[in-house]
Amino acid sequence: MKQINYDEIISQLKAELNSECAIANIYGIVLSSNIKEFFKGKIIPHKILSLISNSKDIATELNLNKINSFALEAQEYNYLFTFSDELILISKLGLNMNLAKYMPSISVFLKKLNEKYKEQEITEFSLFDFSKEIQKIEDTFQVKKGSDKRYSIIKDLVKFIAK
Repeated sequence: MKQINYDEIISQLKAELNSECAIANIYGIVLSSNIKEFFKGKIIPHKILSLISNSKDIATELNLNKINSFALEAQEYNYLFTFSDELILISKLGLNMNLAKYMPSISVFLKKLNEKYKEQEITEFSLFDFSKEIQKIEDTFQVKKGSDKRYSIIKDLVKFIAK
């Protein structure tokens, strides 16, 4: 399993595309960033994640096959959210940036990155011996049962007095 260096990818994107970018997983945790609003370890706001997760329903409502990205225009910048099954790429762009030229290249890039991300997943799991754990649980119950009988007279006496 090869670890992906997201910081290196972000620095390359900054150099190649001349824009600040951030990469987050599908749960909204930012894996790497050079955008101050979306710093590493931060969680993408819930409303944006909700929009991303509902993109399939929105596409259906609009009679589209799929929605790959959406843009938010702020006072000074555009924020472009491009998403795949596993990753979200956030780009901070100037208002004068031509999104029609930028979006196809960033979509292809995210598609390739998503493939690498899937290769990183663990495909082999070690076998776990449940019989040992079950035996430990049974032993614990036996010890507990024995200790309950040991003080049963005192427990009965306390219950009788409490009445």
